[in-house]
Amino acid sequence: MPDHTSPSWDWWNAQLPPESRAIDFVDHARAQIRDLLPYVTHDQRVEPPAVANACIESFLANVRLMADFLFKGHPEKDTRAVDLVSGWQLSPLLKERLEKWWLLASRHVMHLSRERTPEDLRDVQPVTRDEYRQMAMDCEEAYNAFRKAYQNKGSK
Repeated sequence: MPDHTSPSWDWWNAQLPPESRAIDFVDHARAQIRDLLPYVTHDQRVEPPAVANACIESFLANVRLMADFLFKGHPEKDTRAVDLVSGWQLSPLLKERLEKWWLLASRHVMHLSRERTPEDLRDVQPVTRDEYRQMAMDCEEAYNAFRKAYQNKGSK
């Protein structure tokens, strides 16, 4: 960012207001979900195993971020879709599906829950390829709905 030859912080702040930066972060999360999908479903091989695991963790963390932005975030500390488009909300069915994915992602990457480390390993429920695909589709559908409302807000 700024040094002695580049624009000032004030100039950068005017170019990149918080709302714009928030959208950029969510756009990045959307791209990560889309671009990592072939790796987490094992449709495309990735090596070494540590990188394969990092792909899964990034995918799930970004699914969680997407749900946090779209409906789940804390009003006092998080930027949420409703903060950028007043009154915006997900359809009840899509919200229910994203709530499920948020919880699954939280259990797998955000918390060391007992569900992640059960007494009996037969109780571990790995995420299936179809679930990863559905997560990606649901995130894409929900974010597209938000982006449409956000763009319409700007054209009014």
